[in-house]
This record gives sequence, structure tokens and C-alpha cells, in this order.
Amino acid sequence: MKKQDLAKCGLPDAPGVYFFRDDEGGILYIGKATSLKDRVRSYFNPDLIETRGLRLVTMLTLAKTVTFQETGSVLE
Repeated sequence: MKKQDLAKCGLPDAPGVYFFRDDEGGILYIGKATSLKDRVRSYFNPDLIETRGLRLVTMLTLAKTVTFQETGSVLE
């Protein structure tokens, strides 16, 4: 998945849960965020391998899309 693919996902600036999915729709990674848009965008920083490691870089190469579920708060 590339940074320019994020625009297609329509991530809101709201709390919720996000799912990185492969080309078959399988879940590669689940995370929660106060701002879905900001949190998912952070995975595309140039220093990702130094800050988060090779496993997340590999996950991003396998991911084809991001889906999400908005929640009323980050605690939900």
C-alpha cells in the first residue's frame, strides 16, 4: 500500500478502530486511534523502519486497503 492510496479509504478525523487488509480482505493488523486519519497516515512516514520495525514495513507492503469503524470515543 502506498501513501497516495489513503485518499481512497476516506479516513475521518474521528476516533475509531482501523484494519489493514490484504488483497483477499484478510486482516493484517488492527489498531485504535483518537484520529483515524492522523494515525493511519503515520504509518507512511519515511522513518517507519527505524521507529516501528521491519514487521510493520512488511505489513504495509502486503496491505491493499484500510477499513475502519468509527467509535464515540477512543475508549469504545
